[in-house]
Amino acid sequence: MRIDEVASSTPDPNTLTGLVSFLNGRATDTNAQKQISQAAFISLAQSLDININAQNLGSLIDQAPLSNLIEPLDPNSGVITFKGAEIGPTAMPVNAAQDIVAAAAKSAMKRPM
Repeated sequence: MRIDEVASSTPDPNTLTGLVSFLNGRATDTNAQKQISQAAFISLAQSLDININAQNLGSLIDQAPLSNLIEPLDPNSGVITFKGAEIGPTAMPVNAAQDIVAAAAKSAMKRPM
């Protein structure tokens, strides 16, 4: 799909799907974070003649098919996150880390010097 194929004058969720798919694919291709600021997304959509603003962005994201591609909008974050994005590293519980270290130490003690 070409980027000019998503140009429209109405904020149709189906039209925005092409834009979101393009941005998500671009982020994947460049190993970038799968997110974009709300201001940048709105600006990009408006440059493609898609009538969107901060007030109707949340309601558009809640509609299918965009709801299948974008995480629910957090108005305080200022970021749009694409589904499938890794939100962040998961912390290992302390007891699991201690068990791994203890097993490695026990294994090292059994080895002849």
